[in-house]
Amino acid sequence: MVWKNKFHERINELWKRAKVRNRKLTQAEYAGCFGVTRNALLGWLRGSGQPDTDGLVRIASTENVSLSWLLGAECSGGKDESPWDEQEILHIYRSISPEHKEILMELAKKFQIHDRKLS
Repeated sequence: MVWKNKFHERINELWKRAKVRNRKLTQAEYAGCFGVTRNALLGWLRGSGQPDTDGLVRIASTENVSLSWLLGAECSGGKDESPWDEQEILHIYRSISPEHKEILMELAKKFQIHDRKLS
């Protein structure tokens, strides 16, 4: 199955990116994000298993990727298939406090104004 092989590649890519975000993240904790056991995640990472449809939806939603990408489609620049750096920014934004979100938004607005002046 082509999608199984691509899923295997994509879940490994997502796991690596999660480890970059949090070096202390364990496989059990990562699996818990998707409501599965560490053994289920290990099967996916090894290519010897795959989630059911609900599991695929949970993974895509949690990791902010499209189902089509998760199943093997190349990034087509679609609305929900943003580059990794944008996904990383979104992940960080979702994990910070409301007061820090306000500070971050003010900073982003300053960058936007600055970039407009340069254009």
